[in-house]
Amino acid sequence: MLERHTLRGRLTLAYASALAVALIAFALLALAVLDTAQRSALDAQLATTARALLAVADVRNGDVTMEEVDRGQFSAITGAKASAAILHPDGNVLLASGYAVPPPIRRAAMGANGSRYADATVGGDAVRAYVLPIVAGGTKAGTIVVWRDAEAIAALDRSVALAFAFAIPVAVALAVLFGSAIARRGLAPLAHIATVAAEIEGHDLSQRLALPPRDDELGRFAAAFDRMLDRLQHAFERERRFTSDASHELRAPLSVIRAEADLALRKERDPAEYRRALEGIAAEADALEALTRDLLAAARAESKFPSAGDAVVDLAALAASATSRLGILAEARGLALRTAGEPNALVQADHDALARALVTVLHNAIKYARAGVAVRVARRDDAVVVEVEDDGTGFSPVALDRAFDRFWRDDEARSTEGSGLGLAIARTLVEGSGGTIALSNRAGGGARVAMTFAAASRDGAPGV
Repeated sequence: MLERHTLRGRLTLAYASALAVALIAFALLALAVLDTAQRSALDAQLATTARALLAVADVRNGDVTMEEVDRGQFSAITGAKASAAILHPDGNVLLASGYAVPPPIRRAAMGANGSRYADATVGGDAVRAYVLPIVAGGTKAGTIVVWRDAEAIAALDRSVALAFAFAIPVAVALAVLFGSAIARRGLAPLAHIATVAAEIEGHDLSQRLALPPRDDELGRFAAAFDRMLDRLQHAFERERRFTSDASHELRAPLSVIRAEADLALRKERDPAEYRRALEGIAAEADALEALTRDLLAAARAESKFPSAGDAVVDLAALAASATSRLGILAEARGLALRTAGEPNALVQADHDALARALVTVLHNAIKYARAGVAVRVARRDDAVVVEVEDDGTGFSPVALDRAFDRFWRDDEARSTEGSGLGLAIARTLVEGSGGTIALSNRAGGGARVAMTFAAASRDGAPGV
Protein backbone atom coordinates (compact mmCIF):
# COMPACT_ATOMS: atom_id res chain seq x y z
CA MET A 1 0.00 0.00 0.00
CA LEU A 2 1.31 3.44 -0.94
CA GLU A 3 1.72 5.72 2.10
CA ARG A 4 1.86 9.43 1.29
CA HIS A 5 3.81 10.40 4.42
CA THR A 6 6.79 8.23 3.44
CA LEU A 7 9.56 9.38 1.13
CA ARG A 8 8.83 6.46 -1.21
CA GLY A 9 5.16 7.46 -1.32
CA ARG A 10 5.95 11.11 -2.01
CA LEU A 11 8.45 10.22 -4.75
CA THR A 12 5.99 7.83 -6.38
CA LEU A 13 3.17 10.37 -6.27
CA ALA A 14 5.49 13.02 -7.65
CA TYR A 15 6.48 10.76 -10.55
CA ALA A 16 2.86 9.82 -11.21
CA SER A 17 1.68 13.44 -11.02
CA ALA A 18 4.39 14.59 -13.40
CA LEU A 19 3.51 11.78 -15.82
CA ALA A 20 -0.22 12.59 -15.59
CA VAL A 21 0.42 16.28 -16.30
CA ALA A 22 2.69 15.39 -19.22
CA LEU A 23 0.18 12.93 -20.69
CA ILE A 24 -2.72 15.36 -20.35
CA ALA A 25 -0.69 18.11 -21.99
CA PHE A 26 0.28 15.70 -24.77
CA ALA A 27 -3.35 14.64 -25.23
CA LEU A 28 -4.56 18.24 -25.48
CA LEU A 29 -1.79 19.09 -27.92
CA ALA A 30 -2.47 15.98 -29.99
CA LEU A 31 -6.21 16.75 -30.13
CA ALA A 32 -5.52 20.33 -31.17
CA VAL A 33 -3.07 19.23 -33.88
CA LEU A 34 -5.42 16.50 -35.12
CA ASP A 35 -8.41 18.84 -35.28
CA THR A 36 -6.39 21.54 -37.04
CA ALA A 37 -4.98 19.04 -39.53
CA GLN A 38 -8.45 17.64 -40.36
CA ARG A 39 -10.00 21.07 -40.80
CA SER A 40 -7.07 22.24 -42.93
CA ALA A 41 -7.46 19.16 -45.13
CA LEU A 42 -11.23 19.75 -45.42
CA ASP A 43 -10.71 23.41 -46.33
CA ALA A 44 -8.13 22.50 -48.95
CA GLN A 45 -10.49 19.91 -50.45
CA LEU A 46 -13.41 22.37 -50.58
CA ALA A 47 -11.26 25.09 -52.16
CA THR A 48 -9.85 22.68 -54.75
CA THR A 49 -13.33 21.46 -55.66
CA ALA A 50 -14.62 25.02 -56.03
CA ARG A 51 -11.73 26.05 -58.31
CA ALA A 52 -12.23 22.94 -60.42
CA LEU A 53 -15.93 23.83 -60.83
CA LEU A 54 -14.95 27.40 -61.76
CA ALA A 55 -12.82 25.99 -64.57
CA VAL A 56 -15.77 24.18 -66.18
CA ALA A 57 -18.28 27.02 -65.77
CA ASP A 58 -18.77 29.12 -68.93
CA VAL A 59 -19.86 32.75 -68.81
CA ARG A 60 -21.66 34.10 -71.91
CA ASN A 61 -23.15 37.54 -72.10
CA GLY A 62 -22.76 37.93 -68.33
CA ASP A 63 -24.59 34.69 -67.56
CA VAL A 64 -23.25 31.34 -66.45
CA THR A 65 -24.03 28.51 -68.88
CA MET A 66 -23.40 24.83 -68.35
CA GLU A 67 -23.44 22.44 -71.27
CA GLU A 68 -24.39 18.80 -70.87
CA VAL A 69 -20.75 17.76 -70.81
CA ASP A 70 -20.02 20.38 -68.17
CA ARG A 71 -22.89 19.10 -66.07
CA GLY A 72 -21.36 15.61 -66.10
CA GLN A 73 -18.01 17.04 -65.07
CA PHE A 74 -19.76 19.02 -62.30
CA SER A 75 -21.03 15.81 -60.69
CA ALA A 76 -17.69 14.04 -61.11
CA ILE A 77 -15.74 16.93 -59.59
CA THR A 78 -18.10 17.32 -56.65
CA GLY A 79 -17.97 13.65 -55.70
CA ALA A 80 -20.16 11.70 -53.36
CA LYS A 81 -18.98 13.20 -50.05
CA ALA A 82 -19.39 16.88 -50.88
CA SER A 83 -22.24 19.00 -52.20
CA ALA A 84 -21.96 21.96 -54.53
CA ALA A 85 -24.12 24.53 -56.27
CA ILE A 86 -23.85 27.41 -58.72
CA LEU A 87 -26.10 30.31 -57.84
CA HIS A 88 -27.29 33.22 -59.95
CA PRO A 89 -26.59 36.67 -58.49
CA ASP A 90 -30.29 36.93 -57.65
CA GLY A 91 -30.10 33.72 -55.58
CA ASN A 92 -31.62 31.25 -58.00
CA VAL A 93 -29.90 27.89 -58.24
CA LEU A 94 -28.41 27.38 -61.69
CA LEU A 95 -26.97 23.96 -60.95
CA ALA A 96 -26.72 21.84 -57.78
CA SER A 97 -25.48 18.40 -56.88
CA GLY A 98 -28.45 17.78 -54.57
CA TYR A 99 -32.14 18.41 -54.59
CA ALA A 100 -31.90 21.73 -52.81
CA VAL A 101 -29.39 24.13 -51.34
CA PRO A 102 -29.91 24.49 -47.58
CA PRO A 103 -30.92 28.04 -46.61
CA PRO A 104 -27.87 28.59 -44.33
CA ILE A 105 -25.61 27.70 -47.25
CA ARG A 106 -27.59 29.93 -49.63
CA ARG A 107 -27.32 32.86 -47.21
CA ALA A 108 -23.56 32.32 -46.76
CA ALA A 109 -23.10 32.29 -50.54
CA MET A 110 -25.23 35.35 -51.28
CA GLY A 111 -23.54 37.44 -48.58
CA ALA A 112 -20.02 36.87 -49.89
CA ASN A 113 -18.25 39.43 -52.07
CA GLY A 114 -15.11 37.36 -52.32
CA SER A 115 -13.91 33.83 -51.72
CA ARG A 116 -14.22 32.73 -48.12
CA TYR A 117 -14.97 29.86 -45.77
CA ALA A 118 -18.16 29.70 -43.78
CA ASP A 119 -19.55 27.52 -41.00
CA ALA A 120 -23.22 26.65 -40.82
CA THR A 121 -25.60 24.26 -39.12
CA VAL A 122 -27.84 22.15 -41.29
CA GLY A 123 -30.31 19.81 -39.65
CA GLY A 124 -28.39 19.98 -36.37
CA ASP A 125 -25.10 19.00 -37.99
CA ALA A 126 -22.07 21.21 -38.45
CA VAL A 127 -21.31 22.05 -42.07
CA ARG A 128 -18.20 23.65 -43.58
CA ALA A 129 -18.59 25.63 -46.82
CA TYR A 130 -16.37 27.43 -49.31
CA VAL A 131 -17.76 30.28 -51.39
CA LEU A 132 -16.11 31.34 -54.66
CA PRO A 133 -17.66 34.15 -56.79
CA ILE A 134 -17.70 33.80 -60.61
CA VAL A 135 -16.49 37.11 -62.03
CA ALA A 136 -16.39 38.00 -65.73
CA GLY A 137 -15.40 41.43 -67.02
CA GLY A 138 -15.46 42.85 -63.52
CA THR A 139 -19.05 41.76 -63.04
CA LYS A 140 -20.25 39.01 -60.71
CA ALA A 141 -21.97 36.46 -62.90
CA GLY A 142 -22.66 33.91 -60.18
CA THR A 143 -21.37 32.15 -57.09
CA ILE A 144 -19.95 28.66 -56.57
CA VAL A 145 -20.50 27.19 -53.12
CA VAL A 146 -19.13 23.81 -52.00
CA TRP A 147 -19.98 22.37 -48.61
CA ARG A 148 -19.44 19.22 -46.67
CA ASP A 149 -20.53 17.74 -43.38
CA ALA A 150 -17.91 18.53 -40.66
CA GLU A 151 -19.45 16.24 -38.08
CA ALA A 152 -16.90 13.50 -38.93
CA ILE A 153 -14.13 15.73 -37.65
CA ALA A 154 -15.88 16.22 -34.33
CA ALA A 155 -16.61 12.49 -34.12
CA LEU A 156 -12.95 11.65 -34.67
CA ASP A 157 -11.95 14.24 -32.06
CA ARG A 158 -14.34 12.64 -29.57
CA SER A 159 -13.02 9.16 -30.30
CA VAL A 160 -9.41 10.23 -29.82
CA ALA A 161 -10.28 12.14 -26.61
CA LEU A 162 -12.06 9.05 -25.29
CA ALA A 163 -9.02 6.90 -26.08
CA PHE A 164 -6.79 9.33 -24.20
CA ALA A 165 -9.25 9.43 -21.29
CA PHE A 166 -8.93 5.67 -20.99
CA ALA A 167 -5.19 5.40 -21.65
CA ILE A 168 -3.98 8.16 -19.31
CA PRO A 169 -5.41 6.68 -16.06
CA VAL A 170 -4.04 3.26 -17.04
CA ALA A 171 -0.61 4.76 -17.72
CA VAL A 172 -0.66 6.67 -14.42
CA ALA A 173 -1.70 3.54 -12.52
CA LEU A 174 1.14 1.58 -14.08
CA ALA A 175 3.51 4.46 -13.24
CA VAL A 176 2.41 4.33 -9.61
CA LEU A 177 2.88 0.55 -9.51
CA PHE A 178 6.28 0.40 -11.14
CA GLY A 179 7.43 3.73 -9.67
CA SER A 180 6.71 2.45 -6.18
CA ALA A 181 8.75 -0.68 -6.83
CA ILE A 182 11.64 1.32 -8.28
CA ALA A 183 11.53 3.83 -5.43
CA ARG A 184 11.47 1.03 -2.86
CA ARG A 185 14.50 -0.59 -4.46
CA GLY A 186 16.34 2.72 -4.82
CA LEU A 187 15.62 3.80 -1.24
CA ALA A 188 16.53 0.46 0.32
CA PRO A 189 19.98 1.79 1.39
CA LEU A 190 18.27 4.67 3.19
CA ALA A 191 16.07 2.22 5.06
CA HIS A 192 19.22 0.30 6.02
CA ILE A 193 20.84 3.53 7.16
CA ALA A 194 17.81 4.37 9.30
CA THR A 195 17.87 0.90 10.86
CA VAL A 196 21.57 1.10 11.69
CA ALA A 197 21.22 4.65 13.02
CA ALA A 198 18.34 3.54 15.27
CA GLU A 199 20.45 0.70 16.66
CA ILE A 200 23.47 2.89 17.39
CA GLU A 201 23.75 3.98 21.00
CA GLY A 202 26.09 6.35 22.78
CA HIS A 203 28.17 3.55 24.27
CA ASP A 204 28.43 1.53 21.05
CA LEU A 205 29.42 3.30 17.83
CA SER A 206 31.11 0.30 16.25
CA GLN A 207 28.32 -0.48 13.74
CA ARG A 208 28.74 0.65 10.14
CA LEU A 209 26.55 0.66 7.06
CA ALA A 210 29.21 -1.15 5.04
CA LEU A 211 27.28 -0.82 1.78
CA PRO A 212 28.90 -2.12 -1.42
CA PRO A 213 30.78 0.66 -3.23
CA ARG A 214 28.50 2.56 -5.59
CA ASP A 215 29.18 5.78 -7.48
CA ASP A 216 25.92 7.61 -6.86
CA GLU A 217 24.35 9.93 -4.31
CA LEU A 218 23.38 7.13 -1.92
CA GLY A 219 26.81 5.52 -2.18
CA ARG A 220 28.53 8.81 -1.36
CA PHE A 221 26.05 9.45 1.46
CA ALA A 222 26.66 6.01 2.97
CA ALA A 223 30.44 6.50 2.76
CA ALA A 224 30.16 9.93 4.40
CA PHE A 225 27.90 8.45 7.09
CA ASP A 226 30.45 5.74 7.88
CA ARG A 227 33.23 8.33 8.04
CA MET A 228 31.12 10.40 10.40
CA LEU A 229 30.62 7.34 12.61
CA ASP A 230 34.39 6.77 12.58
CA ARG A 231 34.99 10.32 13.78
CA LEU A 232 32.27 10.04 16.40
CA GLN A 233 33.64 6.73 17.64
CA HIS A 234 37.15 8.15 17.93
CA ALA A 235 35.82 11.24 19.69
CA PHE A 236 33.76 9.18 22.15
CA GLU A 237 36.65 6.82 22.81
CA ARG A 238 39.00 9.75 23.36
CA GLU A 239 36.47 11.41 25.64
CA ARG A 240 35.90 8.20 27.58
CA ARG A 241 39.61 7.58 27.93
CA PHE A 242 40.24 11.17 28.95
CA THR A 243 37.46 11.06 31.54
CA SER A 244 38.73 7.77 32.94
CA ASP A 245 42.31 8.99 33.11
CA ALA A 246 41.31 12.31 34.64
CA SER A 247 39.20 10.56 37.26
CA HIS A 248 42.12 8.31 38.11
CA GLU A 249 44.57 11.18 38.35
CA LEU A 250 42.25 13.28 40.50
CA ARG A 251 41.50 10.40 42.85
CA ALA A 252 45.07 10.13 44.16
CA PRO A 253 45.56 13.70 45.49
CA LEU A 254 42.02 13.77 46.85
CA SER A 255 42.62 10.48 48.68
CA VAL A 256 45.83 11.82 50.19
CA ILE A 257 44.10 15.02 51.31
CA ARG A 258 41.29 13.02 52.88
CA ALA A 259 43.72 10.64 54.59
CA GLU A 260 45.85 13.49 55.97
CA ALA A 261 42.75 15.27 57.28
CA ASP A 262 41.29 12.10 58.84
CA LEU A 263 44.61 11.24 60.47
CA ALA A 264 45.01 14.73 61.89
CA LEU A 265 41.45 14.75 63.26
CA ARG A 266 41.55 11.27 64.74
CA LYS A 267 43.05 12.55 68.03
CA GLU A 268 44.59 15.62 69.55
CA ARG A 269 48.08 16.35 68.21
CA ASP A 270 50.79 18.90 68.86
CA PRO A 271 51.17 21.93 66.58
CA ALA A 272 54.13 20.42 64.71
CA GLU A 273 52.08 17.39 63.67
CA TYR A 274 49.19 19.61 62.57
CA ARG A 275 51.64 21.68 60.59
CA ARG A 276 53.03 18.61 58.83
CA ALA A 277 49.48 17.47 58.00
CA LEU A 278 48.54 20.89 56.64
CA GLU A 279 51.76 21.03 54.60
CA GLY A 280 50.93 17.63 53.10
CA ILE A 281 47.40 18.79 52.32
CA ALA A 282 48.74 22.01 50.77
CA ALA A 283 51.18 20.04 48.62
CA GLU A 284 48.44 17.78 47.36
CA ALA A 285 46.19 20.80 46.75
CA ASP A 286 48.98 22.35 44.67
CA ALA A 287 49.26 19.13 42.67
CA LEU A 288 45.49 19.07 42.27
CA GLU A 289 45.49 22.68 41.10
CA ALA A 290 48.27 21.99 38.57
CA LEU A 291 46.43 18.93 37.28
CA THR A 292 43.19 20.89 36.92
CA ARG A 293 45.03 23.63 35.06
CA ASP A 294 46.60 21.08 32.71
CA LEU A 295 43.24 19.42 32.11
CA LEU A 296 41.69 22.79 31.26
CA ALA A 297 44.54 23.61 28.89
CA ALA A 298 44.21 20.22 27.18
CA ALA A 299 40.45 20.66 26.76
CA ARG A 300 40.90 24.13 25.30
CA ALA A 301 43.63 22.94 22.96
CA GLU A 302 41.39 20.21 21.54
CA SER A 303 38.14 22.16 21.46
CA LYS A 304 39.55 24.87 19.19
CA PHE A 305 42.46 24.26 16.88
CA PRO A 306 44.36 27.45 16.11
CA SER A 307 44.13 28.81 12.63
CA ALA A 308 47.31 28.33 10.60
CA GLY A 309 46.89 31.69 8.96
CA ASP A 310 46.15 34.11 11.83
CA ALA A 311 49.39 36.12 11.83
CA VAL A 312 53.09 36.13 11.01
CA VAL A 313 55.01 35.13 14.15
CA ASP A 314 58.73 35.60 14.79
CA LEU A 315 59.73 32.35 16.53
CA ALA A 316 63.09 33.75 17.63
CA ALA A 317 61.34 36.57 19.49
CA LEU A 318 58.76 34.14 20.85
CA ALA A 319 61.47 31.81 22.16
CA ALA A 320 63.25 34.73 23.82
CA SER A 321 59.99 35.76 25.50
CA ALA A 322 59.37 32.21 26.76
CA THR A 323 62.88 31.90 28.25
CA SER A 324 62.45 35.29 29.90
CA ARG A 325 59.18 34.18 31.51
CA LEU A 326 60.70 30.97 32.88
CA GLY A 327 64.10 32.47 33.72
CA ILE A 328 63.19 32.81 37.40
CA LEU A 329 62.20 29.13 37.60
CA ALA A 330 65.48 28.08 35.98
CA GLU A 331 67.45 30.35 38.30
CA ALA A 332 65.66 28.91 41.33
CA ARG A 333 66.75 25.43 40.25
CA GLY A 334 70.31 26.61 39.58
CA LEU A 335 70.05 26.00 35.84
CA ALA A 336 71.61 27.90 32.97
CA LEU A 337 69.02 28.91 30.36
CA ARG A 338 70.48 29.74 26.93
CA THR A 339 68.70 30.99 23.81
CA ALA A 340 70.01 31.23 20.25
CA GLY A 341 67.88 32.48 17.38
CA GLU A 342 68.37 33.27 13.71
CA PRO A 343 66.81 36.33 12.09
CA ASN A 344 63.83 35.99 9.77
CA ALA A 345 62.52 32.91 11.61
CA LEU A 346 58.95 33.71 10.61
CA VAL A 347 55.95 31.37 10.51
CA GLN A 348 52.25 31.89 9.85
CA ALA A 349 50.35 30.67 12.90
CA ASP A 350 48.45 31.62 16.02
CA HIS A 351 50.75 33.62 18.30
CA ASP A 352 49.14 32.65 21.62
CA ALA A 353 49.04 28.95 20.74
CA LEU A 354 52.74 28.86 19.85
CA ALA A 355 53.59 30.82 23.00
CA ARG A 356 51.75 28.23 25.16
CA ALA A 357 53.41 25.36 23.32
CA LEU A 358 56.94 26.83 23.79
CA VAL A 359 56.35 27.57 27.47
CA THR A 360 54.99 24.04 28.03
CA VAL A 361 57.96 22.34 26.35
CA LEU A 362 60.49 24.65 28.04
CA HIS A 363 58.89 24.10 31.46
CA ASN A 364 59.07 20.35 30.92
CA ALA A 365 62.77 20.59 30.05
CA ILE A 366 63.54 22.73 33.15
CA LYS A 367 61.92 20.07 35.38
CA TYR A 368 64.31 17.35 34.24
CA ALA A 369 67.52 19.29 33.46
CA ARG A 370 70.62 18.88 35.63
CA ALA A 371 72.68 21.91 34.72
CA GLY A 372 71.05 23.78 31.90
CA VAL A 373 68.53 24.08 29.06
CA ALA A 374 69.20 25.37 25.54
CA VAL A 375 66.64 26.80 23.10
CA ARG A 376 67.66 27.17 19.45
CA VAL A 377 65.65 28.66 16.58
CA ALA A 378 67.01 28.04 13.07
CA ARG A 379 65.92 28.39 9.43
CA ARG A 380 66.31 25.18 7.44
CA ASP A 381 65.40 25.56 3.78
CA ASP A 382 61.70 26.43 3.74
CA ALA A 383 61.09 25.53 7.39
CA VAL A 384 61.74 27.00 10.82
CA VAL A 385 62.82 24.61 13.59
CA VAL A 386 62.69 25.27 17.34
CA GLU A 387 64.76 22.84 19.44
CA VAL A 388 64.57 22.64 23.23
CA GLU A 389 67.32 20.53 24.82
CA ASP A 390 68.12 19.62 28.39
CA ASP A 391 70.99 17.67 29.95
CA GLY A 392 68.86 15.35 32.03
CA THR A 393 68.47 11.59 31.71
CA GLY A 394 66.65 11.82 28.38
CA PHE A 395 63.66 9.86 27.20
CA SER A 396 63.43 6.13 27.73
CA PRO A 397 62.70 3.98 24.64
CA VAL A 398 59.10 3.63 25.78
CA ALA A 399 58.78 7.36 26.39
CA LEU A 400 59.88 8.15 22.83
CA ASP A 401 56.74 6.32 21.65
CA ARG A 402 54.29 7.26 24.38
CA ALA A 403 55.33 10.59 25.86
CA PHE A 404 52.61 12.36 23.85
CA ASP A 405 49.86 10.17 25.36
CA ARG A 406 47.74 11.92 27.92
CA PHE A 407 48.46 11.16 31.56
CA TRP A 408 51.24 8.80 30.58
CA ARG A 409 54.31 9.00 32.80
CA ASP A 410 57.46 6.99 32.49
CA ASP A 411 58.42 4.60 35.26
CA GLU A 412 61.99 5.75 34.94
CA ALA A 413 63.81 8.98 35.74
CA ARG A 414 61.59 11.46 33.87
CA SER A 415 58.48 10.66 35.91
CA THR A 416 59.16 12.28 39.24
CA GLU A 417 56.47 14.94 38.92
CA GLY A 418 53.77 16.31 36.62
CA SER A 419 50.40 15.20 35.35
CA GLY A 420 51.54 13.62 32.09
CA LEU A 421 49.67 16.24 30.07
CA GLY A 422 52.42 18.71 29.14
CA LEU A 423 53.74 17.15 25.95
CA ALA A 424 50.23 16.07 24.91
CA ILE A 425 49.07 19.68 25.16
CA ALA A 426 52.14 20.90 23.29
CA ARG A 427 51.54 18.47 20.43
CA THR A 428 47.90 19.55 20.12
CA LEU A 429 48.90 23.22 19.95
CA VAL A 430 51.78 22.68 17.52
CA GLU A 431 49.85 20.44 15.14
CA GLY A 432 46.87 22.77 15.32
CA SER A 433 49.20 25.55 14.13
CA GLY A 434 50.26 23.49 11.12
CA GLY A 435 53.57 22.25 12.57
CA THR A 436 55.06 18.98 13.76
CA ILE A 437 56.73 18.00 17.03
CA ALA A 438 59.26 15.19 17.55
CA LEU A 439 61.14 13.70 20.51
CA SER A 440 64.70 12.40 20.55
CA ASN A 441 67.74 12.02 22.82
CA ARG A 442 70.98 13.94 22.49
CA ALA A 443 74.14 12.02 21.72
CA GLY A 444 75.84 13.30 24.90
CA GLY A 445 72.81 12.65 27.09
CA GLY A 446 69.63 14.57 27.68
CA ALA A 447 66.36 15.07 25.81
CA ARG A 448 65.54 17.06 22.69
CA VAL A 449 62.12 18.31 21.57
CA ALA A 450 62.01 19.68 18.00
CA MET A 451 59.09 21.71 16.66
CA THR A 452 59.02 22.36 12.90
CA PHE A 453 56.88 24.90 11.03
CA ALA A 454 56.60 26.08 7.43
CA ALA A 455 58.48 29.35 6.97
CA ALA A 456 56.69 32.52 5.94
CA SER A 457 57.68 35.99 4.74
CA ARG A 458 56.77 39.33 6.29
CA ASP A 459 53.65 39.64 4.13
CA GLY A 460 52.40 36.22 5.20
CA ALA A 461 53.30 34.39 1.98
CA PRO A 462 55.17 31.06 2.24
CA GLY A 463 58.89 31.52 2.72
CA VAL A 464 61.40 30.67 0.02
